Amino acid sequence: MRALNSPLWLFAAVAALITLNLNGFLLFDHDEGAFSEATRGMFERGDFITTWLNDRVRFDKPILIYWLQAASVWAFGTEIWAFRLPSALAGILWVFAIYRFCQKQIDQQTAVAAAMMAATALGINMISHVATADALLNMLLATTLLLMYVWSKTPGHLLLFAIYALMGLGTLTKGPVAFVIPFLAGGLFFITNGQIRDFLKAIFYVPGWIVFLAIAAPWYVIEYLRHGQDFIDGFFLKHNVNRFNNAMEGHDGGFLFYPLVLPFLLAPFGGLLIRVLPTIRTALAGGDPLNRFLWIWFLVVLVLFSLASTKLPHYILYGVTPLVILMARYRYMLTSRWLAAAFPVILFGLLTAFPLLIPYVEATLTNPIEIATAQRAHTYFDAAFTISVAIASLVAIGIIFWRRISPWFALVVTGVIQSLVVWFLFVPTYSDTQQLPVYEAAMFARTLDEPVITQSVDLPSFNVYLDKVTERRALKAGEVGFAREDRVDRVGQFDTLFKSGPIMIIRKTADEPAQETSGEALNDKD
Repeated sequence: MRALNSPLWLFAAVAALITLNLNGFLLFDHDEGAFSEATRGMFERGDFITTWLNDRVRFDKPILIYWLQAASVWAFGTEIWAFRLPSALAGILWVFAIYRFCQKQIDQQTAVAAAMMAATALGINMISHVATADALLNMLLATTLLLMYVWSKTPGHLLLFAIYALMGLGTLTKGPVAFVIPFLAGGLFFITNGQIRDFLKAIFYVPGWIVFLAIAAPWYVIEYLRHGQDFIDGFFLKHNVNRFNNAMEGHDGGFLFYPLVLPFLLAPFGGLLIRVLPTIRTALAGGDPLNRFLWIWFLVVLVLFSLASTKLPHYILYGVTPLVILMARYRYMLTSRWLAAAFPVILFGLLTAFPLLIPYVEATLTNPIEIATAQRAHTYFDAAFTISVAIASLVAIGIIFWRRISPWFALVVTGVIQSLVVWFLFVPTYSDTQQLPVYEAAMFARTLDEPVITQSVDLPSFNVYLDKVTERRALKAGEVGFAREDRVDRVGQFDTLFKSGPIMIIRKTADEPAQETSGEALNDKD
């Protein structure tokens, strides 16, 4: 632990954890595949303002993450890790924002502990490994709110400029959430801290709003001028308002969804999280201002996204930064090694038993492509996987009960083991199970050296591997199509050129009408 007090060693440890095996697994559809293909397509189309997926405009997210991915791809080529690099760098900056804040506001030892907890916590580590906008947004949100607390103690114009600039970048990353959360959490804190005038002064700071608009507004204006009401409907109404009001794509859950998910997103620190929960009482009753700020921040995120109809596990990550700081600050409250071991035992137990759970999961599935994936999983999640994870589990549990190190530090070491298991065993195996047929199909399609037409399938990682846009329409005689087995009867007569799992490359042999060739059918999602 002493070696980690050196900023150089700490940086090396954090960077290693956040980038573990970054290129060791295929892109996951739909999120990673969609972000990566939208970025790759910018180069093919020569359009770096509007993002597309094949022949469809993609209004899901603003532009900043695509620009950063594009810069990475320009520098390093269309490598899988290049699409993920901006997320990894954002994750590293996120961890060091936590470190620097704790170093200045608490002490050096707590800063080191917080950095190592953040780097090894499952949710933070995972979101920093994937090619989406979430790690970048989390880093920008975290730094925004941490600077708001610093400004509450030592107001200054430069800090306000930085806060507004960060909110502008966040709005350019994922939209209104980048300023809604800071205003709600910051406002409640300033009011409860008797600083209403300071808060009003901050939110009516005109030069700050000029900075914010200079950063965020130009892209939104250009997109509106290009696409008009379609942009308003697609981005603001569908992907912001409707996501809050309606459960999109079946992602719903009850009010207890996030409290149940949270200990596992902070794994292996679930036991420590339980131990710091009592500090909420004194914090909200007028105790330490820092504790009150941290708890208000977390509770705003928890309540806001618990009320939203669409629930995805990573949304609560917007509120984990304050929990990490609280866990680091009160790390010595965890004295029970049994409590410390509880959540690692559950998580490692589930990973070890995963091959045995596959038949039960398969029995609940109805989507043919998911059923095919589950069937393939029997081959990939074999005895070697189970034995390897079981050994790692025993080592982790042994460390937690080793009396020579404190329970909280034992959990940090367990987090390192957890990260190794996740990124070198579980995720690569799961990736091959789900994504290898798509990759193999793209590699085969490359050998044909002719256009490929997408048929009734939405797996954008195929385009990334093929390194081409694939038009989405009905096949004509002689044309090559990318399809999935359960929907290929819509094509009519064809020859199978390649098949891996449920994924096929076909060539249409005749022009007679297919069973179902409407635009709606061809654009069905998995």
